[in-house]
Amino acid sequence: MPHACPTIFSQPTESGGTRDAGVCLNLYPTAYKLSYMVLETEIIYTDSGLPRTRGGVLVEGLPGIGLVAKVAVAYVLKQLKVEKICRLISPYFPSVGFIQDDGRMIFNFADLYYSKQPREVILLYGNSQPASSYGQYEFCEKVINLAKEMGVTTVLTIGGYGKESVSERREIYCSSTDRETLEEWMSKIGGVRYSGQIVGAAGLLAVLAKENGMQNFSMLVETADMTPDFYAARRAVEALDKLLNLAIPIPTADELSRTYLTATQELETF
Repeated sequence: MPHACPTIFSQPTESGGTRDAGVCLNLYPTAYKLSYMVLETEIIYTDSGLPRTRGGVLVEGLPGIGLVAKVAVAYVLKQLKVEKICRLISPYFPSVGFIQDDGRMIFNFADLYYSKQPREVILLYGNSQPASSYGQYEFCEKVINLAKEMGVTTVLTIGGYGKESVSERREIYCSSTDRETLEEWMSKIGGVRYSGQIVGAAGLLAVLAKENGMQNFSMLVETADMTPDFYAARRAVEALDKLLNLAIPIPTADELSRTYLTATQELETF
């Protein structure tokens, strides 16, 4: 691309002099570059650095319908011994500030945690998802690249499936890019096949996992018209325990709600 003129544009006047007619963009290189700059998700690492897993599993726990994934992963984080790997800050997160009960305002974020026992799991927990399609792709690619660098071989995503009426059991709708994985994991949790679309990270992370040679499995839990839906989140916790052999206690909906309140106060800090 040719550079614009490095001088101020001038036009002749009736008296024979000149006057400024405009300013060349090269005189303002910062503004010029900003118009072509692509904003990216910032990764803020902790001192522990990136762990190297042997066939680790990435579990997504970002907010969505009924906050099913967020509540479920918050509970798992409280039950396992974990260490924080990094924080991701996306410029495509919604332009919203979250305010806690004590008046503290929390910025949008997503964190990655590592648990070694009883099996190696990377847990993605946060209070936001990118608000645009481009932002979702950029953010999810960052997450998948980090997971790949840590030796993750399987990506498991969670979401809510909003329905006017839900079963007492809370059905789980399952999907994967691999039929064998779908059938095996679906049978373990008593799920059913899903057909339709999955909006956001729960669907995109699974697809990008396939593109990077990873197994993937997505489960959407029936959720009623309530947020958070602790009954749906409890079903998700139960399914995670069965799929990953986490050996964690399965809470009641009331126990889950109390644990979630404590977890948000501890996890959502800066």
